[in-house]
Formats: sequence, structure tokens, C-alpha cells
Amino acid sequence: MKHYPNSVSKALALLMALVMTLSLAVTSAFAVSYQDMNPKDDALLGTKFNVDATITLVTGKEGEDVSLSIPVSGMNKEALDAAITAGTVKLALERDDSRPYVNEDLFPYAFAGGDLDSWMTEGKDEHQFTDIKLTANEKNGKAVLDVSFHVNNYFYSTNRRTGETTPDYSVPHVNGSYYIDLCGYFDLTAKNSGKAIGSAPVKVAPYENFNTMWEIYKELDTIAANGTKNGLYVERFSMGQSTAGRDMPYLIVADSKASVTKWLALAERAETEPDAVLADIKSGKLDEIRVPVMYSNIHPDEVAATDGVLDFAKMITSEKTIDYKTLTGFTAAGEKELKEEMGPVGAEGSVAVPDLVKDTASYLGYLSADNNGKSGKVDLEKYYTVKSNTVNVKDELLSDVFFVLVPEENVDGRTYLTRHSTNGYDLNRDNSFQTTSETANMQQLIGTFNPISLAEFHGRVQSFQCEPCDPPHEPNFEYDLLANHLITGGEALGIAAVANNDGYNSYVIPQRDYLTYTGSGTETYWEDPWDDMSTSYTPQFAMLQGTVAYTVELPAYNDDTAQAAQYGILGNAAYVAAEKLSYLESQVTIFQRGVKNFNSDAFELVGQWLCDQNDVEGAEMDLFRPEYTGKGQNGNFYPECYIIPLDGENQTNLQAASDMMEWLTRNDVKVNVTEKPFTYDGVTYPAGTMIVSMYQAKRSVANGALYDGTLINSWTILYSEGITSFNETRGFDMVTVAEPAAYKTISAVCGSPMDHDDALAYTKGLTSYFAGEKDKDVIISNASEDSTAAVNELLKAGKTVGMVTSGDCMGDFICSYADYQTVAGKYLLSATGVDKTSVKAKIITKSPTVYVPGTPAESEKGFVYAPQISQSASWNYDTAAMNLMGFTTTSDVAKADAAAGASKLDSAAKTAVKNGLSYIGYSYSAASSASDLIAGVEYTELDGAMDCLTPVVYPNKTLVNASYIADGDGILYAYGLGYFSQIPADAAVLVKSDKTRTPTEGFVPTNTAERAAGFKAYMNGGVQGFAYKENGMNVVLFANSLTHKVHQRDEYAYISNFLFSSVLSDKNYDGSESVALPFTDVAEGAYYADAVAWAIQNKVTSGVSATTFAPNASCTRGQMVTFLWKAAGSPEPKSLTTAFTDVKSGAYYEKAVAWAVENKVTTGTSATTFSPDATVTRGQSVTFLWKANNSPAAASASAFTDVAAGAYYASAVNWAVEKGVTSGMSATTFAPNSNCTRAQIVTFLYRAASTK
Repeated sequence: MKHYPNSVSKALALLMALVMTLSLAVTSAFAVSYQDMNPKDDALLGTKFNVDATITLVTGKEGEDVSLSIPVSGMNKEALDAAITAGTVKLALERDDSRPYVNEDLFPYAFAGGDLDSWMTEGKDEHQFTDIKLTANEKNGKAVLDVSFHVNNYFYSTNRRTGETTPDYSVPHVNGSYYIDLCGYFDLTAKNSGKAIGSAPVKVAPYENFNTMWEIYKELDTIAANGTKNGLYVERFSMGQSTAGRDMPYLIVADSKASVTKWLALAERAETEPDAVLADIKSGKLDEIRVPVMYSNIHPDEVAATDGVLDFAKMITSEKTIDYKTLTGFTAAGEKELKEEMGPVGAEGSVAVPDLVKDTASYLGYLSADNNGKSGKVDLEKYYTVKSNTVNVKDELLSDVFFVLVPEENVDGRTYLTRHSTNGYDLNRDNSFQTTSETANMQQLIGTFNPISLAEFHGRVQSFQCEPCDPPHEPNFEYDLLANHLITGGEALGIAAVANNDGYNSYVIPQRDYLTYTGSGTETYWEDPWDDMSTSYTPQFAMLQGTVAYTVELPAYNDDTAQAAQYGILGNAAYVAAEKLSYLESQVTIFQRGVKNFNSDAFELVGQWLCDQNDVEGAEMDLFRPEYTGKGQNGNFYPECYIIPLDGENQTNLQAASDMMEWLTRNDVKVNVTEKPFTYDGVTYPAGTMIVSMYQAKRSVANGALYDGTLINSWTILYSEGITSFNETRGFDMVTVAEPAAYKTISAVCGSPMDHDDALAYTKGLTSYFAGEKDKDVIISNASEDSTAAVNELLKAGKTVGMVTSGDCMGDFICSYADYQTVAGKYLLSATGVDKTSVKAKIITKSPTVYVPGTPAESEKGFVYAPQISQSASWNYDTAAMNLMGFTTTSDVAKADAAAGASKLDSAAKTAVKNGLSYIGYSYSAASSASDLIAGVEYTELDGAMDCLTPVVYPNKTLVNASYIADGDGILYAYGLGYFSQIPADAAVLVKSDKTRTPTEGFVPTNTAERAAGFKAYMNGGVQGFAYKENGMNVVLFANSLTHKVHQRDEYAYISNFLFSSVLSDKNYDGSESVALPFTDVAEGAYYADAVAWAIQNKVTSGVSATTFAPNASCTRGQMVTFLWKAAGSPEPKSLTTAFTDVKSGAYYEKAVAWAVENKVTTGTSATTFSPDATVTRGQSVTFLWKANNSPAAASASAFTDVAAGAYYASAVNWAVEKGVTSGMSATTFAPNSNCTRAQIVTFLYRAASTK
């Protein structure tokens, strides 16, 4: 609950006003320009004009009949009758533009109408209007034309398997609502011989109770007025604005405002004093409390879901009593049918009853009868005992609950009738990430009200599905407490829904109905789980808040399913009202566990719900809820706290850390900031460090975002990725504390808990970190979207910015101190003052304009921007990333300085890349489209896998990956889970999987030998990214997405680093002379680029041709000793005579070998052989170099586990590490027996020369 800094009494006095006007100042990451998507509306939009009839596109199976009368002018009854008999009177439906229905800028393809004969159904050659009857009549002395006609169902669907086309009595599950072109206000015009003689106003709508967003806005005001008139407290509020700037409304419906105020006060107290509140429940002090229930929609293309919530709001605010039906038991026929539909116990495919729900599940409403598992018409009286109920709205229902109603969260999408919002995001995949204002606002609303129960209505699942979900369950749920009412509350909703509509009379529950027998005794199996492992959905994220929550999937979109939703809400709310204290006790107990950081892992608590795919209870407790069992640790799944530094010394990414404080507190998590320094694990953290304690009511929310995650190998399918791991995906430094003693020390220096308002004020005061000398030049750490955006802002302002090309700061940026000051106040940066002469950097010539492939076209029907919003996910994520980083994007490849994206390249873009346009592609689509640009690329995708926080290493250091190497970032989030199983020989591997470490998070099934082998190959050095600079091209490819859902922002720097490196000048930032390399295969910023330049300047090498250096080619012993000799200045040997019979007179390496023998650099491979053509190894190369430097002794041994103390190269390796000549292939490996490449050799030589 939101805690305000005012005194408690003042806070409660202001609480309602503050809560009801929640508006989150979140800057959404706009993926598209949205100005055109929110044009000015006609003031009349949303008006429900009076009509004589409504014609619906969706009809019943028998169609619909329409009758009305049209006043006729210029003819009397007799003349009209004669004209009808002569067949000259015709009817037309013609659009009335004076009565707007939708915004014509968004829907420019509205059907103007025409003769009734011209209106056809969509599925086959059938007239929409048939059996037209015209009769002349007279009313009040004037002629009228009585009209009747039959309306056929407009929609048809085609079976993809059989090709059969049949009527579909539902609005289609599509984006962009092409059918809206047919809808709106029309005049049914009668014409005699083509001349209009009269008309009547009609409305064409998808179905009777369908509402546009414009109509919803106006209906909400009408609903509030009606409710107030009927003695209820009903008020419309705003939770904030949408991506496109539209209002996001919600309704409160209660018996009184005081009831809402009392709940908010209790909710705040429950989070801080749960023991006292539980005592009050038991003593009866809270018997009169009204608890909140919430109902919503987030996918606007699932249109009946929205209308059902709105219809419920109308009903409950206008009716004093409501009659509805429930199912109370099975008849004998019903018992028999239940057994038949579930199948024989133990038979393969038969439905099994999970042990954990067998005592609570009634199965009432389950029977689909003759509909073969789909929801349809069922004879309820035959199979069930049906009871009629009457509820008094104010005196009964609202005496126990109040309603928070969100008919439409995605107001932009309902405007366009798309699933996605303006920025192209599916909001119901964003509730944990909250990269949009919509999800941030909604989840803050949930965290504020702590609803006891929430149901979000969706579609289209033809079996009519109501959660709870089946396993695997998100481990941060306190599932045993949520489960107290999940099944019974879900059944209450389902029963009321199917019992109170005429067309869809059965429903299913995943947790109850999706477990089946394998046919092997009593063994069971969750074959196709509908799980709640991911909290990206509104209900699942709400469960972290302690809310019993459901996703309800309607079977169709029409008046019947809107009514099913309407009465489902009533049934669920009535059940919650009857069980409110039990619900409240469960929620407060969740808070109690949090406040005490209680260990709820035990089998009899959460553990039993963590089953395997065979439904063995508790079988995967240790997998999903591993405990901290190290020395001094708490033995709990939850740690004691998380440390998130906010200082530049301990925090790499200040921006992401600051954003995390805002995210946590927005979601009702309390954070602390230390007031004094403290030390943990040898590191001293200053005052001002953020501490996220697990001793709080909303620990599940915090831990769900910050914990390592779960690597799932044992399940065969998952509905969606479960990734959060914000520190890894957003890129901030964080430390987990699991020792109670350490937490006691830390908590002692913490200030008071901070809520969202406190956090906003605190983060507003955070400033960029600066160290070093002022008034010189400044290195800006390349650590965040802020650092990239700051550099782009400077470049666009014409300022000089360089990119560091070597050394410890390689990949960072450098600018003047004065220029740095212009952006330091706007962005959160980490910077160091330096003397520019101490830094090697190239000037970035410009802020590159970026071509993002996959730009969508406009639609030619329905919502004009539908493809841009709903069919271009990768393009939207990519453009959002570019926007966050401050890059200008273009859809015209001819205007681009570089290209970047996850979508396929079109032919024009491929041609541009072939001609030298720098290009970074990521994901299977990008890799596959680039296959005809680069030969020798093979991509392997893991079967059934979804994602993985992949441990990685960096074999070659370039400007693309240098910042990751500098930060010690050994993790890459891979969504799609592919890798390059083959790359060209002359490509440089940038990132590959680290086989020495195990991922912490991911869904990678290994249930078959093939899948297990695939994962092993993926982890065994699978290439994640490589650079290719041949044939005039400059290309970097990554196997998996780098911009997925705008959440994996830690990978954005790969993109920005490449883009900046592609526009570097030949000029050095410090003004010194720059060596222009002639080699097309030496990328600017490659780890060996400076070494090659040095080697050219010092005439150590001239490459393998005029334009190629072949950095990845192996080197021979003859070449190695020649390099070494030339680096020494090519001194003349005293004699060319050696004992080596394989060193021929006149060989290019003859003098080099003679010199090496004289200086004891080599003794050959035997007394008589040097083996000049043998490939030189890394061990041999470093030994040559060490001996050439007089074999100095090192102070200590290296950390390489593959360098034995007695190896001939051991002393050489120890010296090379000490002098910075090498850092090995990884922290623990040197690979002494691997071939040494030309790039590695010149780098060894260059570094050794730099130490002298």
C-alpha cells in the first residue's frame, strides 16, 4: 500500500483523492511515431444515436430478423403499394457521415453502403440480407413502408486442415478490425425508381452490445451517474495515460466512499502489522469490511471481454436486485456424462483428478456434451440441478465487496481494435517488465488496492477456459495460500458464466482438467501445460501481490460471451463476498510471511505445489525453490536482502539501478537507503546504497524481479518465458545477502522504508558520477542507454566525441569536460577526468542514422496502421531500442549510415550491405537473411527451447564487445536459443557460450537424447556472435535477439558499439597522426588493430596481401621467428650457419633463425631441425618472446589451470601475464597447445614492446 510522507491521519484524509488520481510519470519507450495514431476526434464520437434498428454482423445460427417502418414522402399508400407491386421500390443502406462511429483518420476505408442486394457475407457467395418484404401502410394519414428482412451471419471461417468454410458466429480474432469498415450509422433508404422516398436510421454493429472505445468513454460517465442516482458510490477515475496519451479510466463501485477508505487504511496496516490484522479477523472486528475485487481486459481485439466488464458495470449500477442461475449438483444423467467425458481411470488420455484439487473441485459446468470439448449449447436442466438466485446489490453484495472495474486497460488498442498498444507491444507480455505506461499504471493500481481477487477476461479458447493455471508455478507465489480459493473462486466464475447465457454452457480449468493418464497404471502427465511460470501477464503478476487471480478465455466474441463474462463476474464476486474473511486471512498471511521473511518452502506449504510433469507433488521443490544453505546463510528460498549500489564506485549502470528503485516502489515494494557506510564480503558500500529487504509484505514482488531465476530442463513445454532477473537483463550491479548476521549489520544503518513518492524524489536527486581531473577531457563509461543517448545528443549538437580504441577503457567515450557538463545533468553517467594524450581514441564522425529492417506498410482495410502495431514485433522492439539510445532511424536504406535489426533484410538492404553499409543483425530471421551475403554460416536452433541466461566468454576483443569485457559481464540473455554451429574461417568470434558455467535461468527441455545433446552443443562454446569484414562488407551477426520485448537492455550496447564504430574517423581524438590500415579484414576497434598498426609502422609485417592481414590464420614457426626478428630491428646475425638442416639457404626466415639461435631464443625442435613450416602454438610463441627478452623471472605463477608448473612454457606464461602481454583465453585457461594466430602474435609483440 502506498505510504505517504504526511502524518498517518493526514494521509488517510487525503488517501482517496491521491489514490484515485494515480498517474505515473513513465516515459514509454516509443517504438513508432504515434502522433498520427491519436488524431483529434469529432466531439460526437461515442454518441449512441437513436436508431430504429440495429443490424449485427454476428447473428444466431438461424440468423436474425429485422422489422421497421420507413416514413414515405411524395406518395400516398396506394401509389406506394402500386410501386411495390411493380417492383420499382428498392432498399439501400447508406452511411450517414453526420453520425460518426469511428475516427476516419484511423479508419479511412469505411464502406459507404449501397443497395441491400450488394451486401454480401464474407465466407461465400451469399447475400447478407435475404427474404426482403415490403408492405405499404398508413400511419397518421401518411404513407409508411413496412420493411422486414432476414440477416445472415456475416462471418465465416475456413478449416486450415480440411479447407471447409463454415459460418463463424463470432467476431474474428484479428487485429485492425477490418469488419469495422462495415459498421456505423446508416440510413435504410427506400427508393422508387432510384429516387429516395424515405429513410430510417439504423446502426450496423459487430453485435448488439459491442462498444467502440469512444462509446466506452461516454458510457462510463453514464454508468457513474446512474449508480449515484441509485444510492451507490460510483466514480470514474484515471490511472494515467496510455502510450498515445489517451486517458486510462477505471470505475469504483461501492456501497459508500467510506467503505473504500476503510479498506485502503486496512490494506496499509495489513502490510505493516499483519499479526494485529489477523487477530482482528479472528475476533470479528473486521466482519463489516468491504474487500476489493477487480475485473479487467487488456487485449482489445478480444472484444466481448471488454463489453462483458462494461455490461456488468451497467447492470450493477442500474439494478437494485439481480436474478441469476447457478449449478448446484449433477443429475443422474450428469453423473453418467461426467464419467464418459473424463474417461476410464488409468486409460491413456483420460482426465485425471489432481490430488491437490480433488477435495475442492466440483466439476459443475464441465460437461460439453455433444460439443466434443468445445463450449457450446448444453441442456443444463438435463445434466445439473439448476438454482435461481436473487442478490440485492447494495444490501447484500456491496455489503461485503466493492469493485474496481477496468473495462479496458489498453485504451489505444480498443480504439484501433488491435491486441497491441500504440508502440506495438502486447501489454499482456509486459506486466513484469513494465516498459509501457499502460502496464506500469495498471500494476501500480493493483499494488495500491491489493484486490482480494482479480479476473482478466480474454479469448479465444473454444473450450471456454478459466484459470487457475496448471504447473509449473512461479516459485515466488505463496501458492498454498493462494490455492485456498483458486479452484473454488474459478468455478464460481465459470458456473455463473455458463449458466447465464444461451450459447456457451461449459468451461474448463487447467489446474483441474488438463492432467491426463499416460496409460501406464496410475501415472499422469501434464502434456500441454497452461502454466503460470511467467509473471508477464496481469493476473500472474498480481498473484505476487497476494491477489487470487485468473485469466478467463472466452470461446467467442458475441453477445452471448459478453453476457457470460458479465454473469461470471457476478458469480465470482458473490463467492468472494461469502468467503471474504477467508480470502482476507490468506492475503494477510502472505504479508505476514513476508514481514517475517518466513521460510515457506516446506512440502506441506508451497513445496507440494512444485511438482514435476508427472504431477508428483513436491518433486521439484529443490529446483524451483533452492535454499541458501551456505555457511551462515538462512536456509530459505528468499535471501535476507539485496544490495543495489547507487554510487559510481560500486555501480556500473547508475541509470538502471535508479530505474530499479522506481520500478520496485511503484509495485509497492519498500526500499531502504543506507545512512552510513557498511561492509559486506570485503566491500565497503557508502551511505546512499539501496537495500531491498525481504522482511516486507511484498517480498514476492521484489524477489520475483531480482532472483536468479530457474533453469527448467525437465518440462517439455512452457507457455512463455519466465525471465525477469532485472540485474542481468537491465545491466546493473547487485549483491545478494543471505546471512542473517550480515543483514542485521546492514539493516542497522538503513534509513526508513521508502515508498514510490519517496523514491521518485530520491532518484530525482541522483547525479552523474565523476572522478579524476576536471577541466580536461572526460571518459564517459559505456554502461547504459543513458550513456549512448548522451553521446548521440552531443554528436547531434556538433560536439566532438571520441571512442576509445584500446586499453582498459576500450569501448568507452571521450569528450571535453565542458561538453560533458551539458549532458551530465540530464543523464545518469559515470565519468572520469583524464588527459586526452593518455587515451587512444578515434573521433566519432556523426550520430549515425540507422536503417531498421522490417518497416511495415499501411493496411488497406480497417485500422490503417494495423501492420505497424500488430504485425511487426521485432521492428517495434528495435525502433524502441534505437529511441532509448538516441539514434535517428530511417526506413530508407539509402539514407542510412548503418543498419541494425532482428528482421530480415530486403533485397535493397542486402545490396546496400554488399556495397559496404555496416550491418548488425540479430535473431534467426536476421541470420537467415544474411546467409546469401556471407558463405559458410550455419545456424542451429534448439528444439523446444525458449530462452536462457547464457554464460559467455569473449574470444576476440573488439569495439563491439569491449565494454562487456571491461565490466566483467559474463552473461548474455538469449531468446530464441540458437547458435552459429559454423561461421566463415575468416570471421572473428565475439561471443560464445562458456561451457565451464551453468545457466541460472532458462527453458531448455532435455527430455530426449537429441535435445540433451543440442543443449550440450549450445553450451560447449556455441557461437553467439561474430564479426565478418571481408569482400568490402562490415557485418556483425548475433544468433539471438538483442532487443527482446525492450527488457533485455543490457544487450543494447552491442548494437550501439557497432553503430558508433562504423562511423569512426581516421583522426585520433588527441590530434595525433593516425595510421590508416590498408587491410579490409582488420576491423576498427578489433583487439589487434593497434597491434597491426604498430607492426606496419615498425615493418614487422606487411600482411598476406596488399589488402588483407589474415588475423585469424595460423602462423608457422618460421613466420613467428621472423616477426620477432623484425620487431628487434632486423639485426644482422654474426653467421648464417646453424645446425638446422631444414633451414635452407635463401629462405625468408634464414637470418631470423640464425639471429634467434645466436640470442638463445630457440634451440629448434631437435639438434638438427627447426621445423619452420610447423604451426606455432601459443606456448611456443610466448616462450620465443620471453627468451627474446632475456628470460626474466616472474614474481608469481599465473592462475591458468592448463599451465603445469613444470611445462617448458610455464615461466614464459608467468612473465607474460605479469607484463600484461596476455590475459589468456579465459580467467583460468591459456590454451598453450592451441595454434597461435597472426593477430595473437602481433598483439603479443606489441604489448611486449609497450612494456619496455
